[in-house]
This record gives sequence, C-alpha cells and structure tokens, in this order.
Amino acid sequence: MTEQTPGSTAMSAISGTSAMSPTTRVAWIDTVKGAAILLVVLMHVATEAVDQSWYDPRILDAMSPLRTVRMPLFFAMAGYFFLRRIDRPWPWQVQNRLGPFLWLFLLWSALWTLSAQVFPWNTADYSLLHLIGVPLDPSYGPWFIYALAMYYAVVKLLRPLPLWLQFSIGAAISLPVAFGWIPVDNFAWERTLTHFVVFQFGVYGHWIIAAIAERASPLSLLATGGTWVAGIAGVTVTGIGLSSVCWLPLTALGMGTGIITATLIARHLPWLHLDWFGRNTLPVYLLHLPVLGVLLVYDPGLTSSPVTATAGTLVLTVLTVGGTLVLWRILRPVPGLFIAPWPGEGANTRPSRLVAAATVTDVFPRT
Repeated sequence: MTEQTPGSTAMSAISGTSAMSPTTRVAWIDTVKGAAILLVVLMHVATEAVDQSWYDPRILDAMSPLRTVRMPLFFAMAGYFFLRRIDRPWPWQVQNRLGPFLWLFLLWSALWTLSAQVFPWNTADYSLLHLIGVPLDPSYGPWFIYALAMYYAVVKLLRPLPLWLQFSIGAAISLPVAFGWIPVDNFAWERTLTHFVVFQFGVYGHWIIAAIAERASPLSLLATGGTWVAGIAGVTVTGIGLSSVCWLPLTALGMGTGIITATLIARHLPWLHLDWFGRNTLPVYLLHLPVLGVLLVYDPGLTSSPVTATAGTLVLTVLTVGGTLVLWRILRPVPGLFIAPWPGEGANTRPSRLVAAATVTDVFPRT
C-alpha cells in the first residue's frame, strides 16, 4: 500500500477533503493508536496486579501522568476521520457506527463478566447482576466503545450548530468534570464526560494533529515533551494535581508529545511495528483484560521492590499482549465476535458486496 506523507495529510485535512485512497494507511496515525493501546494495557496491568506479591503502588503513581496522554490520544484519533462521513443520514450511522459499537459493547460486557467469574480481576466485582445494569454503569464493560457510540451521536446532533457553540457545549460537558469541579465517582462516566471535548478536537482539529505530525522533529519533541514534564512536576510538587484547571494545558502538551513521539517512531523505528498494533486495536482492547485475569492467577512469590515491581509490570504486559494476540488468532473466525453480524460499510460490520476493504476513516480496522 502507498503511504501519504504527513504534509499531504495536513493539506487535505485543512481543505476538508482527503487525498487518501480507500485502502491507504498512514503509518504515524496507526503508530499513535498502537502506542495508545499498549499504554492502556500497561495501565491495566499496573492497576489489576495489586494482589501480586511483587506489586508496588509507586509504579501506579509513576504512571499517573500518562492519563494526559493515553486516553486523550485514543479518543482524538477516534474522531480524526469522523468528518468524512458525518453527513451521512442517521440510518447509515446506526447501521455502520452506532449499532456495531453498541453490539460490541453489550456482547463483550457479557463475555468480560463471564470470564471474571472464573478468573477474577482483582480490583472489580464483575458479578452477573452488574451485567443487567451495564448500560447505566459501563465500568463493567468495554466503556471506551460505549463512549464512542455516544460521542458519534452527540457530534452528529450538534453538527448544524456553529462550531464555537459546539465546542462551548463540549467544554461545558467535559471541563467541570476534568477540573474536579463536579466529582463523578464512576470512573467510566468520569472519563467519558472528561474526554468528549478531546473527541471533538479530534473531529474538528484533525488538521492541527496532522500539522503537529508534519513538523515532528527531535527538537519539537524536546520542547513539547520537556514542557509537559515540567508541568507534571509542577502540579505534583505544589499538590495542585491533574484534576484541576491544569488538566487542559497538560493534556494538550501530553497529546502533542505523544503525536510527535509516534511520528518519529514511524519514521525512524518502523521495526518496532507499533503501527501494526494500531491496525489491530480492537482485539487487543477487547481481549487483554480476560487474558490478564488468567495470568494473574499465578503469583511468582517475589518480594516487592522497585526493581521487581517494574520488571513484573513490564513482563506481565508483554505476556498479556502476547496472549491476547494468540487468543485473537483462535477466536478471529467466530462470526459476530469482533464485528457486528450484519453487512455494512463500516469497519465493524460484515463487508457488503460494495465494500471490499476497510478505510482509514474507521476507528478500528476490520479484523
């Protein structure tokens, strides 16, 4: 497949069109998504391993600043190509976007709950009763997918409004929660509300993302990443914390750092194949927690220390990703497991006869 340069992507985004063919994939975009999903797995390993003998809570504390990078990048890139099909009618949106996401959310909420009955996840009570109320409490399921369905619907509904008003509404939804002004105890709803404005930025600010990637260099990484690190250090030392008005500039800096880093990796370290993970984010996201639950059954009995905790987290992350990919290869042929069981034009529907391949407009490529 041919690859567009970041510059051509930026120019097409600014003009509101796309120079990319239906089968083109852009390495830096896939690398951003690949890095984001691996950071998600790393975070879940550090969160769920609390009962392991080698666990040290300082590992989780050290990873806390990545909350300004991990999910913001994931949501921004989910909205990156949304404008290309936002004007399609509602029946198309339901068939190809909203319906498939709701299908996957409900199906995998059930599968997560059932797997947790055999291999309990340490920090959550995945009882069968919770499954009944999962639309109201998506923390017991793949809430990211549920959030995307809601984001798509809301952005589509707001489309006729002036852009300033759309972002005003998005800011009113997200920022009071992100700043800690309105406490939300449920982490899934807290993050869903917080990141709506980030998704909006991915939709309408995609040209800014492309421009950042186009200008990525070691110097821009040093400047942006250094400012981000300094800001994180500042809110940590002063005790202000990330759940304050500092969330907004630190998230902007964190996203910029992530985009620049991913672009440089795509250019200079393609052998890392992070773009491959970006093309296969859906199975990694859906399968990694059940696989992690199995791996957590075994505790090597190591004494906790910064070294063993760091090594244990990294090793368990690698094993989780590896096990996830093996399980995906086994389950991949099962109908309806990773895509909706009906035909359509979206990435998460059965290919219709008119659609031979997924396009870069899709959040999750066809599996």
